[in-house]
Amino acid sequence: MRKTFLLLFFMISTTNAFAQFFIAGGHLNGGFPIARLKSEVDKVFFPSLSGILLYEFYNQPFQIGLELGYGVYGSKLEKRNDLYPGYNDTYRLRRNNNYASGMAVFRYLPSKTSKLVPFIEIQVGANYLYSRYKIRPSIFEEVVEVSKDMQDWGMGYKLGGGLQIPIPGLEGGKIEVRLTYQDGNSMRFLTKSDVVYLPNKGNGEFEYSPRQSPLQLITASIGVVVYDAFR
Repeated sequence: MRKTFLLLFFMISTTNAFAQFFIAGGHLNGGFPIARLKSEVDKVFFPSLSGILLYEFYNQPFQIGLELGYGVYGSKLEKRNDLYPGYNDTYRLRRNNNYASGMAVFRYLPSKTSKLVPFIEIQVGANYLYSRYKIRPSIFEEVVEVSKDMQDWGMGYKLGGGLQIPIPGLEGGKIEVRLTYQDGNSMRFLTKSDVVYLPNKGNGEFEYSPRQSPLQLITASIGVVVYDAFR
């Protein structure tokens, strides 16, 4: 993987430095756990939204850029009247499990002259998983407590490819379908079933049962990109 990354970087760095144009767009992504992650979380689905910005080198079949993504892979709402000792008011306890990523993108387009344009893609970057809760009397009232339960990050990479399909009536616009395999460093994280509140322990405590696994996913994506987006 490291040799592939260095070879691709060298090939791009030796091309003509004059830009042809920028490409910008966004994707809807759905990640399905595989390997060790599947054994840890089984049927947990990892949806996300991402934005991508690419730079295409003049007269070369390479694109480089950045993709940033965010998603919520689990959410749980509890209504409890035992969160604060000495008070029996009912509060909403909302906990979200969040996923964020930032990846450098390297693309190779073997054929740029065909109507349907295939591409091969490598991404290298970092993933950040964190769980956060909010407590408030109702959805319309101010938050009385907010905190992170757990957070961790790790390096990751994606390998895959896709196809760009022209959008009639939108100059430079293309629908993009993509499939990638993701792996990386192991991280500690929570799912919505991994936190239990113990009201009779001390002044009330959360008990955690964290998972440990690389973020191993097969991710299907569909999106729209626009060539020469900033002309």
